[in-house]
Amino acid sequence: MDVGALKNTPLFANVADEALAKVATFATLESVAEGKVIIREGGYSNDFYVIEEGTVKVEREGDHLADLGPGDVFGEQGLLQRQERSATVTATSPARLIKIEHWELSRMRQSMPEVIEELSRQVEHRSG
Repeated sequence: MDVGALKNTPLFANVADEALAKVATFATLESVAEGKVIIREGGYSNDFYVIEEGTVKVEREGDHLADLGPGDVFGEQGLLQRQERSATVTATSPARLIKIEHWELSRMRQSMPEVIEELSRQVEHRSG
């Protein structure tokens, strides 16, 4: 994956290129069709996503919680809190997603703690 794609997202905008180069080797780009369920409530938390293009909706127990778009992050809460997925996320348009696997999170904790802090802030903001 291109470091520039990561740099264009708010989560990684202030991270040094050399640190992003490490993440970029493990991040993958996924294209999903409108209507595809990306993560399912109650499922395993194995990865998190940053939306590069497109939109998704977030639902819990069938209730609409949020609409997300480019630059937004989802799936991080289950990883940070080591719990099952707390919501279902479905693409509401064709979307391109940057996917980062759970094992990369521990590397990020060491090499770019500011990113983990930002993810934690986002979880707290959504929970609060």
